[in-house]
Amino acid sequence: MRRKTSLVATAAALATVVTPLLASPAAAASGTEDTVSTNSYYGRMVIGWGINPYRLDPIRITAQDRATDGYVVGIRLVTNGEAGHKVWKMRTVPSGQTSASWTTSLQAGWIDNAYFEVCKIGAGSGVIASCEASGVMNNPFDDSSV
Repeated sequence: MRRKTSLVATAAALATVVTPLLASPAAAASGTEDTVSTNSYYGRMVIGWGINPYRLDPIRITAQDRATDGYVVGIRLVTNGEAGHKVWKMRTVPSGQTSASWTTSLQAGWIDNAYFEVCKIGAGSGVIASCEASGVMNNPFDDSSV
């Protein structure tokens, strides 16, 4: 009986330590976010960084076209790190809509920092007229001791 009681007590103590680590993704991840806003467009990106950020997950992206000026609004992620300087796929607000949102993730080796660009794209030509960059969002985890 004493052995069973001690086993139950040990299991309960272990559960109080392990459960928060497994149950809470926030305990294992950190997020950064920024916005870019003008009279013509708005863009926002929230990036979830893991403790070992070979993967950014989730990445929440929002873009909004605020003007009827013959341009389409696009938004794209740019990362710097182990894989070098990478400019990721442009996502555009679909024709006939004023805003769009996406949730995605990416895996690109160790990522030191990221930012995004909100761009005005000629509706007929598909040519980028201008882009404005967000602030740089740095990896919140320090790997200098590794």
